[in-house]
Amino acid sequence: MASEAPPPMNPWEMQALDYQFRSQHVTEPEGNPRSEWRQLEDPVIYPGLYSASGYDVMDILLRVTGRPNPQIELGAVDCSVALTLCDLDLPDQPIVYASDSFCELTGYSKAEVLGRNCRFLQFPGGGKVTATKSGSGTDKAAVQRMRQAVHARKEIQLKLTNFRKNGQRFKNVVSIVPIDLNASGSHYAVGFHVEVN
Repeated sequence: MASEAPPPMNPWEMQALDYQFRSQHVTEPEGNPRSEWRQLEDPVIYPGLYSASGYDVMDILLRVTGRPNPQIELGAVDCSVALTLCDLDLPDQPIVYASDSFCELTGYSKAEVLGRNCRFLQFPGGGKVTATKSGSGTDKAAVQRMRQAVHARKEIQLKLTNFRKNGQRFKNVVSIVPIDLNASGSHYAVGFHVEVN
């Protein structure tokens, strides 16, 4: 009996296996510090799953997919999703983690989104947004429903018109799931973002 070959890896898995983490700074003979890349010793640890931000993305995804009594249907969830994590205990509930897929979807870098409320996506170019502004045009009612759900710590899924960094408009199905990440009582909201026609 012939054994079956394992299924082919997707590009993300291929890249993860070849990933190298930057090691501690090494001082060259001239006294200049430089960083040195080293090959991962354990290919099971993929980059981005356990983020340098301090958030365990695998644990977050497991908590979301294993939550009791889900109120919304998320569909397939894996490490390739466009994901944001917002700290609900901080003023204006800023993004504290954004996945690479979220950055690809919106055109913003992580540095440009961390520390901001997701509402900046409601305006072309992420314009200067104040807490009193509410969404663009016909999305005002949806934005209000989303705000109320987050405040009440309830799951919600809705379609919004959002804007990429370059000003291009797109329809974003946003799914928000509130979670507690530790026993300290800290409250977070996990946002999943999917572009639709």
